[in-house]
Amino acid sequence: MADIYDRAKTSAARMLAPRSRGGKGLELAMIRVTTGEYDPEIGGSPETTERFEGSGFRENYRQQDIDGSLIKQGDVKILISPVLLDGAEAPQPVSLDKIAFNGDTYTVQHVDPWDYAGIAVGFSVQARK
Repeated sequence: MADIYDRAKTSAARMLAPRSRGGKGLELAMIRVTTGEYDPEIGGSPETTERFEGSGFRENYRQQDIDGSLIKQGDVKILISPVLLDGAEAPQPVSLDKIAFNGDTYTVQHVDPWDYAGIAVGFSVQARK
């Protein structure tokens, strides 16, 4: 049964691949900053920045979907490939991750994973400038 989901993941990765690789998406970078535990020697908490190079597709929300509270004017939906450019599996985006896409930087507000039988087939992200 997992075979059908593996094929769905491969299909999504192929569709969301950058145009330079035959897909319909563009390259993007997901930037995740994590704060470690308090370190008395430095007087604060160290931050670690991870950058994941992937690909995806951006679309605008329809006007009737914008409610002004959950989805605001200017929010976009970014469909993110389940596979990074280097072929590794993409980590699931989380709230407050940054996405650098086509010259703009967005902050992840909400993530809707396409998770079928435990296999991440892709991610739909609500992002805000």
